Amino acid sequence: MMQPAAKCEPAMSFDPANCVRPELRQLQAYELDRSPCRFKLDQNEMPFDLPRPVKQRILAPLAARSWGTYPDFNSDHLRHVIGDSQGWPGEGVLLGNGSGELLALTVEAVTRVGQEVLGTVPSFSLYKLLALRTHAQPRFLPPRADLTMPMAELEREIELEPTRPLILCSPNNPTGEAVSVEALERLLERMAAPLLLDNAYDEFCDVDYRPLLARHRHLMIFRTLSKAWTMAAWRVGYVLADPALVTELIKVKLPYNLNFASELAAESALAASAAVQRRVRVVIGRRAQWQSMLEDLGFETFPSQTNFILARCPDRVSLDAVLEGLEAASIRVRDVSSYPGLAGCFRISVGNGVALRATRGALTEMLSSPSTFAASTVAASTVAPSTVAPSTVAPSTLVGAAR
Repeated sequence: MMQPAAKCEPAMSFDPANCVRPELRQLQAYELDRSPCRFKLDQNEMPFDLPRPVKQRILAPLAARSWGTYPDFNSDHLRHVIGDSQGWPGEGVLLGNGSGELLALTVEAVTRVGQEVLGTVPSFSLYKLLALRTHAQPRFLPPRADLTMPMAELEREIELEPTRPLILCSPNNPTGEAVSVEALERLLERMAAPLLLDNAYDEFCDVDYRPLLARHRHLMIFRTLSKAWTMAAWRVGYVLADPALVTELIKVKLPYNLNFASELAAESALAASAAVQRRVRVVIGRRAQWQSMLEDLGFETFPSQTNFILARCPDRVSLDAVLEGLEAASIRVRDVSSYPGLAGCFRISVGNGVALRATRGALTEMLSSPSTFAASTVAASTVAPSTVAPSTVAPSTLVGAAR
């Protein structure tokens, strides 16, 4: 006998948000303060725009092309342009709407339901979301006391179960550290799963991981044109990987995921690589100036191979007072104090000379004010990183810098 249909919940009492999986509902959305400010130093953006001639080269062919026809499925021409520039076959290049899209696609493709995904903290907060949305379990190891990445601990973790994918950011956001080629290769030698290397800041770094691609077919290097190439508005990212792996990822990638305008803008920017590299060298030079300025004022800084610096407030200096004082001077930095081991810390992009002078002046004025000083020291509120358990699924506000 047919069972009677279940009584439907009245439409007015139905909450459609309950349709979303509970572990995802616990997350907080990626949020940023988008209000105007004079010096925007919170998203690791370049202090320069693309040269005007490069911009102008984009406009004419963009206007000439029909806007009613779809772009190429996989942006094959741009794949080969990037491959040639990186010394890697175009068949081993995959393009996306920022490298974040490609990381999400890859995690979904290579991770089994319920499987652990390895990583470290503090790092780009998006990684936990990528694991959770694909029904995986993030297992992220805590930092060492000096905030360096726990590479030896990762080796031991991999040896326990080598089939778990690993997401690693190097140079790391928000600490700025770049792991050595030798340390990365030791992980690869122990792994029987993909190693997803987020290499968004590679142009600012003196460590080149690309030679490992030919020796370790499970290495994937994710890069972006948003940082050094001043292309954040166009959202172009790419991954270098074994062509056989890219062939499989294309099967699950949405077609037309990169629009024609972004393809054209990327090709124009890549053709101006000499100008871009000159500007990168300027940022690297200024990075040392920013670091010296912060240290001269008593802030602790950490070695950086990126276009940003991680700084910790001096003892008894209130981070809230520093952030509020900088904001009052129309200088915006990123509060990263909620990350494991980063109490009292903020991250600041390497800006131009005007931004450097303005920041020095604002900080100097603040440090001369009694209201800037807290009653207790930063050290007293900092949990020793070695005592922090590996992170699993605890949700937190998503903070970082989009790829």
